Amino acid sequence: MKLVASVTTCVLVALALTIGGEAQENVLTRVAPSMLECYESAQIFERDNRLPMTMNMLIELIRKVEDTPGFQQDIRQLAISMLHRFRQDGIVRAPGVTSMSGVIPFSPTEFQFTKHRVLFSRLLPGNAVNFPNATLSIDERCALHFMLSNSIDRRVRGDENIRCSQLSQYRAARVPRELDFKDRSRMRSNYLGDNEMLEQPEMDRIREHIKKIKHKASSAARLEMDPDEDHPNDEEEHPEATVEGDDEPQEEPIAAAGEDEETGEPLEEDGALGEIGDVSLVDIASNAISACPVENGVVYTPWGSVMVGTVLAGIAAGLEPQTVQLRDLMSRSDQYRSRQVQPMRVDNRWAATLSGDLAEVSLLHAPSVANNVQVGAAGAWNRTVAPRWYFLSQREHLQMTDTEIRAGIDGLLLATNIAEWRSRANNLRLSQVLDMYYSHRGVFNDTVRSCNRRDLFTTVAPMQQLREQTVAFSTVLDKEMQMPFTISQEAIINFSDQATDALANYIPSALNDLSCEATAIVMNDPTIWRTASDLYIFIDAAWPHRDAYSVVSNILDSLDVGRFGTNYTILNARDGNVIVNSTQFLSDFHMTYTPELHQSLPNGLNIPNVFRRMREETNNLMSTERRTNNLSGRSKLALMIVHTDRVSEGDTNFAIQHLQIFREEVPDLRFLYLAAGDPGRFNRFVRDERRDVFPLRELESGSIVDTVRVQLSPVIHRIQQEPRRIVNPRCGHDWVQENWGSNSMNQFVEPRGVNFYRLHPNYFFRQGENRRFRIQGHGFATLTVCHSRWVERPRQNSTENRDSIQCRTINTDAYDIDLSNACDGHSVIHTCPPLFVSVEGPLNPPAVIRCSEPQCRFPDNARFAVVLDNMGCFSSASRTVSSLLLATMLALVVALFKQS
Repeated sequence: MKLVASVTTCVLVALALTIGGEAQENVLTRVAPSMLECYESAQIFERDNRLPMTMNMLIELIRKVEDTPGFQQDIRQLAISMLHRFRQDGIVRAPGVTSMSGVIPFSPTEFQFTKHRVLFSRLLPGNAVNFPNATLSIDERCALHFMLSNSIDRRVRGDENIRCSQLSQYRAARVPRELDFKDRSRMRSNYLGDNEMLEQPEMDRIREHIKKIKHKASSAARLEMDPDEDHPNDEEEHPEATVEGDDEPQEEPIAAAGEDEETGEPLEEDGALGEIGDVSLVDIASNAISACPVENGVVYTPWGSVMVGTVLAGIAAGLEPQTVQLRDLMSRSDQYRSRQVQPMRVDNRWAATLSGDLAEVSLLHAPSVANNVQVGAAGAWNRTVAPRWYFLSQREHLQMTDTEIRAGIDGLLLATNIAEWRSRANNLRLSQVLDMYYSHRGVFNDTVRSCNRRDLFTTVAPMQQLREQTVAFSTVLDKEMQMPFTISQEAIINFSDQATDALANYIPSALNDLSCEATAIVMNDPTIWRTASDLYIFIDAAWPHRDAYSVVSNILDSLDVGRFGTNYTILNARDGNVIVNSTQFLSDFHMTYTPELHQSLPNGLNIPNVFRRMREETNNLMSTERRTNNLSGRSKLALMIVHTDRVSEGDTNFAIQHLQIFREEVPDLRFLYLAAGDPGRFNRFVRDERRDVFPLRELESGSIVDTVRVQLSPVIHRIQQEPRRIVNPRCGHDWVQENWGSNSMNQFVEPRGVNFYRLHPNYFFRQGENRRFRIQGHGFATLTVCHSRWVERPRQNSTENRDSIQCRTINTDAYDIDLSNACDGHSVIHTCPPLFVSVEGPLNPPAVIRCSEPQCRFPDNARFAVVLDNMGCFSSASRTVSSLLLATMLALVVALFKQS
């Protein structure tokens, strides 16, 4: 049997080597044809135009592919086809080559490509023939390419004196600027030619300038620094020369780095290095490598950024694991030498994750440092609100960065467990695995989740196995990689052991990612909070685009935007016109709300226009709910992001009057205000001034990320806490009920999750026979149902008004709440309290995972039904409108009388 297995493996590997290359274009020694579209257009390639590099965005794009009509690929097929379609490591720009017709100055020439080629031609074979390219736009396809493809851009950009002072343990050399170079646009942009970096003629001019300075005064600037040398007095260097009148702030990507992702603190400007407007030139002649290179293929998560291509490769390998003998991975000329060493086998799960990166350390770094092997390289984003630039804090020892370490652990954890998870949930989706792992809930438990990776490292990667796999893959890579030296097998074993030890020491001591507890939504509460809302965001264009974009980006990224959660619409606060149509995709905002669009919008707040638009939007929504027999299940919120505009007396009267109409016609609608200046000027325009009005200070460019997150935390929590509305869809927007009966909808809750609902008395004000609210269990799990008339978020373990909360557990049975005479003793609707209901999932996933329908966000969700029986439609909206019109007419008559 062993002989048969060995022969089979040989045949499979041989087939992959001979015919696989024809279909696997991502292992070619040039940019794959399907990826050229990402390099041919300046608009597409420009980094600041790309979709944000976040895990939420990646999950959204994968989910969009999975939701393609007729899409039939399972999780293994999709993972493989995505990697072969979009990942190609090691792509860097050719120095001195400009973009021209027929020439794309990019190719996979960096060291990462060798490992990539071995993995995808021999250990993760497949192709992207069946990938549904038409599902995604070119922006979305290229976003996936840049997210999945690993490389390091080491070229000097011209902004190092700002970036690197915040990131690095040492600083690049600084020289005074001359007047010719004060135009930052020639130093900042990111595309081919002079838009991406200074062209060769500019570099030559800088060299000449540097030579002149060195000749005139050698003390004017230190032109080169040894990165390994300690400079304790670096702060006392001579100050840089400044250019008078050149003090305007830098635009992206020269703007100050936003946030240190290990500590969560903003990276402050170093006064000794000059202000943002005082960018000095770097000595390109002697510092050919940037002191803080840009790492590509990195995706932001709150628990540390990861090289996401490695994570997907781990998933793909875990779904089709292979353990291949060395001789089957080597070319025929190398097989003789391989017989001289102890027989070894390569596990593709390890090669695709930790041991693959450690092999690069063993071969490219260890031989040059003599018993001082180093792994890890910290970095930070320019901003974690819509991040696009990830800067490394050092320019050497980059064979295994922090993002690769995290991804290696994550990928190996997922690879080790994915087969068992798939056996429990046959229809498990790739988006679901990432959504569960990179969240507080974890994959089917609260242990296997990204915030626990440090604790799980020693469990998933036993040292002996890590050493063996690193030696095995290093031996393979040694035969494939072009290196400036030749090393023996004994040296490979020694270097691999050193690299493994370095990693084992680095992870517990230096990988300082945020813990699960530190990032919990509510401290000491394991509950998983999910937001489901119809959210209308009105933007006052008086805010700078950067500020408005950052605020909205952060809000949307925190509110579960997608078909399982929040639907949003972006509108202008002045004229009420729609900016971004109602959507469930984050990408729509980022691709639509450009600086050019922002500049074209009118500034200010006009409450009458906002209210008229909201009345139109809510009328349309309620009419749709009637037509589709939809009980909603989403909260309804209008958020105004206002600058310093004040509200006139006339608009104030209009707002107060129309709030009464909204209260009658759309009782669930809540207005929230996020305002600069004194937010109290909007207190009269909300239901609860203590909860619905928030301050928003001007956002400072140097600390924008921290400022945005700190300031927006209260408003985000407020939106998360708003109960989901339940309505009688028979009422519509006109509150005319033509028939009576029962209405229902399916809802879902996950383990440790809870859904809060609210039913307004407008649907049960008067007495009615057999009027009830029911939660019907479907047997997916044991659920805890609570209700109250006074506590907005009733729970079984609540300490708030416990006497007014009633709870019971259900499984296949139902929880009924009688509303036949629920407003007895109340003469008007507004004095009758709503009904508040909560449905809470079990603490642990059920033994049998059943949720496989498209509406299931996760396979372990529990389905239940919300049922309304014989609800009514009670509103005095018509009387309110008539009285308001009468009051308006009387006021007009009085005004005319005074004028006469």
